[in-house]
Amino acid sequence: MKESPESPLRAFIVDDERLARENLRDLLKDHPRVQVVGEARNAAEAQKGIAATHPDLLFLDIQMPGGSGFDLLDRLEDPPLTIFVTAYNQFAIRAFEVNALDYLLKPVDPERLGSTLERAAARSSLPTETETLLSSSDQVFLNTGKKALFLPVMDIAAVITEGNYTHVIDIRGRRYMIRCSLRVWENRLPGEAFITLDRSLMINRHHVRSWSTQSRKAEIYLADIPTPFSLGRAGYQRFRELVIGSIIEFRP
Repeated sequence: MKESPESPLRAFIVDDERLARENLRDLLKDHPRVQVVGEARNAAEAQKGIAATHPDLLFLDIQMPGGSGFDLLDRLEDPPLTIFVTAYNQFAIRAFEVNALDYLLKPVDPERLGSTLERAAARSSLPTETETLLSSSDQVFLNTGKKALFLPVMDIAAVITEGNYTHVIDIRGRRYMIRCSLRVWENRLPGEAFITLDRSLMINRHHVRSWSTQSRKAEIYLADIPTPFSLGRAGYQRFRELVIGSIIEFRP
Protein backbone atom coordinates (compact mmCIF):
# COMPACT_ATOMS: atom_id res chain seq x y z
CA MET A 1 0.00 0.00 0.00
CA LYS A 2 1.52 3.30 -1.09
CA GLU A 3 0.78 5.62 1.77
CA SER A 4 1.46 9.23 2.50
CA PRO A 5 1.69 10.49 6.07
CA GLU A 6 0.78 13.92 4.73
CA SER A 7 -2.83 12.88 4.15
CA PRO A 8 -3.78 10.43 6.91
CA LEU A 9 -6.97 8.41 6.95
CA ARG A 10 -8.49 9.04 10.36
CA ALA A 11 -9.79 5.81 11.85
CA PHE A 12 -12.12 5.04 14.75
CA ILE A 13 -12.34 1.54 16.29
CA VAL A 14 -15.49 0.17 17.91
CA ASP A 15 -15.32 -3.19 19.67
CA ASP A 16 -16.45 -4.32 23.11
CA GLU A 17 -13.32 -6.50 23.50
CA ARG A 18 -10.22 -4.60 24.66
CA LEU A 19 -7.82 -7.16 23.19
CA ALA A 20 -9.55 -6.95 19.81
CA ARG A 21 -9.12 -3.17 19.78
CA GLU A 22 -5.46 -3.47 20.75
CA ASN A 23 -4.82 -6.10 18.08
CA LEU A 24 -6.34 -3.92 15.38
CA ARG A 25 -4.35 -0.89 16.51
CA ASP A 26 -1.16 -2.96 16.31
CA LEU A 27 -2.00 -4.09 12.78
CA LEU A 28 -2.71 -0.52 11.71
CA LYS A 29 0.74 0.60 12.88
CA ASP A 30 2.10 -1.01 9.70
CA HIS A 31 0.06 1.50 7.66
CA PRO A 32 1.44 4.99 8.33
CA ARG A 33 -1.33 6.67 6.38
CA VAL A 34 -3.92 5.44 8.90
CA GLN A 35 -4.20 7.45 12.11
CA VAL A 36 -6.37 6.00 14.90
CA VAL A 37 -8.20 8.99 16.40
CA GLY A 38 -10.43 7.17 18.87
CA GLU A 39 -12.04 3.98 20.05
CA ALA A 40 -15.16 2.89 21.88
CA ARG A 41 -16.54 -0.18 23.64
CA ASN A 42 -20.17 0.17 22.56
CA ALA A 43 -22.53 2.02 20.25
CA ALA A 44 -23.33 4.82 22.70
CA GLU A 45 -19.66 5.65 23.29
CA ALA A 46 -18.95 5.35 19.60
CA GLN A 47 -21.68 7.79 18.59
CA LYS A 48 -20.21 10.47 20.85
CA GLY A 49 -16.63 9.71 19.81
CA ILE A 50 -17.40 9.79 16.10
CA ALA A 51 -19.20 13.12 16.45
CA ALA A 52 -16.13 14.54 18.22
CA THR A 53 -13.39 13.15 15.94
CA HIS A 54 -15.02 13.01 12.46
CA PRO A 55 -13.12 9.90 11.26
CA ASP A 56 -12.73 8.84 7.63
CA LEU A 57 -12.82 5.12 8.50
CA LEU A 58 -14.88 3.18 11.01
CA PHE A 59 -13.73 -0.28 12.12
CA LEU A 60 -16.91 -1.70 13.57
CA ASP A 61 -17.77 -4.84 15.50
CA ILE A 62 -21.32 -6.13 15.05
CA GLN A 63 -22.38 -7.89 18.24
CA MET A 64 -21.92 -5.62 21.25
CA PRO A 65 -23.85 -5.06 24.47
CA GLY A 66 -26.30 -2.16 24.32
CA GLY A 67 -26.69 -2.11 20.54
CA SER A 68 -25.19 -3.71 17.45
CA GLY A 69 -22.92 -2.17 14.87
CA PHE A 70 -25.93 -1.86 12.56
CA ASP A 71 -27.78 0.05 15.29
CA LEU A 72 -24.87 2.49 15.47
CA LEU A 73 -24.92 3.12 11.71
CA ASP A 74 -28.64 3.82 11.88
CA ARG A 75 -27.95 6.55 14.46
CA LEU A 76 -25.22 8.28 12.44
CA GLU A 77 -26.36 11.03 10.14
CA ASP A 78 -23.26 10.79 7.94
CA PRO A 79 -21.38 7.52 8.60
CA PRO A 80 -17.72 7.29 7.58
CA LEU A 81 -16.43 4.49 5.38
CA THR A 82 -17.25 1.38 7.40
CA ILE A 83 -15.22 -1.81 7.71
CA PHE A 84 -16.92 -4.48 9.78
CA VAL A 85 -14.58 -6.54 11.94
CA THR A 86 -16.32 -9.52 13.52
CA ALA A 87 -15.93 -13.15 14.53
CA TYR A 88 -19.11 -14.15 12.73
CA ASN A 89 -19.72 -14.43 8.99
CA GLN A 90 -23.53 -14.66 8.99
CA PHE A 91 -23.92 -10.87 8.82
CA ALA A 92 -21.90 -10.36 5.63
CA ILE A 93 -24.87 -9.86 3.31
CA ARG A 94 -26.47 -7.30 5.59
CA ALA A 95 -23.13 -5.51 5.96
CA PHE A 96 -22.90 -4.88 2.23
CA GLU A 97 -26.55 -3.87 2.13
CA VAL A 98 -25.58 -0.89 4.30
CA ASN A 99 -22.70 -0.05 1.90
CA ALA A 100 -19.89 -1.36 4.08
CA LEU A 101 -16.48 -1.08 2.44
CA ASP A 102 -15.47 -4.56 3.65
CA TYR A 103 -16.22 -7.35 6.10
CA LEU A 104 -13.20 -8.74 7.95
CA LEU A 105 -13.29 -11.86 10.08
CA LYS A 106 -11.35 -12.12 13.33
CA PRO A 107 -8.49 -12.77 13.68
CA VAL A 108 -7.84 -10.14 11.01
CA ASP A 109 -5.51 -11.25 8.26
CA PRO A 110 -2.82 -8.54 7.73
CA GLU A 111 -2.79 -8.96 3.94
CA ARG A 112 -6.56 -8.71 3.71
CA LEU A 113 -6.46 -5.62 5.90
CA GLY A 114 -3.87 -4.09 3.58
CA SER A 115 -6.02 -4.62 0.49
CA THR A 116 -9.03 -3.17 2.31
CA LEU A 117 -7.06 -0.06 3.21
CA GLU A 118 -5.99 0.28 -0.42
CA ARG A 119 -9.64 0.50 -1.40
CA ALA A 120 -10.36 2.86 1.48
CA ALA A 121 -7.58 5.17 0.29
CA ALA A 122 -8.97 5.13 -3.25
CA ARG A 123 -12.50 5.85 -2.04
CA SER A 124 -11.24 8.67 0.18
CA SER A 125 -8.96 10.23 -2.42
CA LEU A 126 -11.36 13.09 -3.16
CA PRO A 127 -11.37 15.19 -1.23
CA THR A 128 -9.71 14.81 2.18
CA GLU A 129 -9.94 17.27 5.01
CA THR A 130 -6.19 17.78 4.99
CA GLU A 131 -6.13 19.07 1.43
CA THR A 132 -5.74 22.79 0.80
CA LEU A 133 -8.65 25.09 0.18
CA LEU A 134 -9.57 25.45 -3.47
CA SER A 135 -9.78 28.87 -5.08
CA SER A 136 -12.41 30.04 -7.53
CA SER A 137 -9.93 29.64 -10.40
CA ASP A 138 -9.08 26.01 -9.57
CA GLN A 139 -10.44 22.78 -10.98
CA VAL A 140 -11.54 19.89 -8.80
CA PHE A 141 -10.97 16.25 -9.74
CA LEU A 142 -14.13 14.13 -9.52
CA ASN A 143 -14.11 10.33 -9.63
CA THR A 144 -17.54 8.70 -9.51
CA GLY A 145 -16.15 5.20 -9.98
CA LYS A 146 -17.55 5.11 -13.51
CA LYS A 147 -16.24 8.44 -14.75
CA ALA A 148 -13.36 10.74 -13.86
CA LEU A 149 -13.09 14.40 -14.86
CA PHE A 150 -11.81 17.83 -13.91
CA LEU A 151 -14.56 20.35 -13.17
CA PRO A 152 -13.90 24.08 -12.72
CA VAL A 153 -14.80 25.05 -9.18
CA MET A 154 -17.03 27.88 -10.37
CA ASP A 155 -18.96 25.49 -12.60
CA ILE A 156 -20.32 23.84 -9.47
CA ALA A 157 -23.83 25.13 -8.79
CA ALA A 158 -24.70 23.02 -5.77
CA VAL A 159 -23.70 20.09 -3.60
CA ILE A 160 -26.40 17.98 -1.97
CA THR A 161 -26.16 14.97 0.34
CA GLU A 162 -27.70 11.54 -0.10
CA GLY A 163 -26.81 9.10 2.65
CA ASN A 164 -23.04 8.54 2.63
CA TYR A 165 -22.65 10.36 -0.70
CA THR A 166 -22.82 13.85 -2.11
CA HIS A 167 -24.08 14.88 -5.53
CA VAL A 168 -21.98 17.60 -7.16
CA ILE A 169 -24.30 19.44 -9.57
CA ASP A 170 -22.79 21.60 -12.29
CA ILE A 171 -24.31 24.68 -13.90
CA ARG A 172 -25.97 22.57 -16.60
CA GLY A 173 -27.63 20.30 -14.07
CA ARG A 174 -25.32 17.30 -14.53
CA ARG A 175 -24.79 15.28 -11.36
CA TYR A 176 -21.65 13.52 -10.16
CA MET A 177 -22.05 11.23 -7.14
CA ILE A 178 -19.01 11.17 -4.83
CA ARG A 179 -18.41 9.19 -1.64
CA CYS A 180 -17.76 11.95 0.91
CA SER A 181 -19.68 14.17 3.29
CA LEU A 182 -20.94 17.72 2.84
CA ARG A 183 -18.56 18.73 5.62
CA VAL A 184 -15.61 17.81 3.42
CA TRP A 185 -16.84 20.11 0.66
CA GLU A 186 -17.33 22.89 3.19
CA ASN A 187 -13.64 22.58 4.04
CA ARG A 188 -12.56 22.57 0.40
CA LEU A 189 -14.71 25.02 -1.56
CA PRO A 190 -14.11 28.79 -1.31
CA GLY A 191 -16.41 30.38 1.27
CA GLU A 192 -16.71 33.56 -0.77
CA ALA A 193 -18.84 31.67 -3.27
CA PHE A 194 -20.21 28.58 -1.51
CA ILE A 195 -22.63 28.69 1.41
CA THR A 196 -24.36 25.88 3.29
CA LEU A 197 -28.08 26.52 3.66
CA ASP A 198 -29.06 23.39 5.58
CA ARG A 199 -27.66 19.98 6.54
CA SER A 200 -28.06 18.66 3.01
CA LEU A 201 -27.51 21.59 0.63
CA MET A 202 -24.63 23.87 -0.30
CA ILE A 203 -25.01 26.36 -3.16
CA ASN A 204 -22.81 28.66 -5.19
CA ARG A 205 -24.27 32.10 -4.46
CA HIS A 206 -22.99 33.43 -7.79
CA HIS A 207 -25.36 31.13 -9.67
CA VAL A 208 -28.58 32.17 -7.92
CA ARG A 209 -30.97 33.11 -10.73
CA SER A 210 -34.32 33.56 -9.00
CA TRP A 211 -36.38 32.36 -6.06
CA SER A 212 -39.97 32.17 -4.87
CA THR A 213 -41.35 31.96 -1.34
CA GLN A 214 -44.44 30.56 0.30
CA SER A 215 -45.17 30.09 4.01
CA ARG A 216 -41.57 30.80 5.04
CA LYS A 217 -40.26 28.24 2.59
CA ALA A 218 -38.53 28.83 -0.69
CA GLU A 219 -37.59 27.38 -4.04
CA ILE A 220 -34.39 28.68 -5.58
CA TYR A 221 -33.21 28.38 -9.16
CA LEU A 222 -29.51 28.13 -9.95
CA ALA A 223 -27.71 28.77 -13.26
CA ASP A 224 -29.36 26.89 -16.17
CA ILE A 225 -30.83 24.15 -13.99
CA PRO A 226 -34.59 23.91 -14.66
CA THR A 227 -35.48 22.12 -11.41
CA PRO A 228 -35.56 24.31 -8.29
CA PHE A 229 -33.90 23.50 -4.98
CA SER A 230 -36.33 23.46 -2.05
CA LEU A 231 -35.54 25.09 1.27
CA GLY A 232 -37.30 24.65 4.61
CA ARG A 233 -37.79 27.41 7.12
CA ALA A 234 -34.26 27.36 8.55
CA GLY A 235 -32.65 27.07 5.11
CA TYR A 236 -34.70 29.96 3.78
CA GLN A 237 -33.70 32.09 6.75
CA ARG A 238 -30.03 31.46 5.98
CA PHE A 239 -30.70 32.21 2.32
CA ARG A 240 -32.28 35.54 3.31
CA GLU A 241 -29.32 36.42 5.50
CA LEU A 242 -26.45 35.24 3.31
CA VAL A 243 -27.77 35.83 -0.21
CA ILE A 244 -30.71 38.20 -0.32
CA GLY A 245 -29.24 40.38 2.40
CA SER A 246 -26.07 40.95 0.37
CA ILE A 247 -27.89 42.03 -2.79
CA ILE A 248 -27.95 45.72 -3.68
CA GLU A 249 -31.41 46.41 -5.09
CA PHE A 250 -31.74 48.74 -8.05
CA ARG A 251 -35.12 50.26 -8.85
CA PRO A 252 -35.94 52.38 -11.91
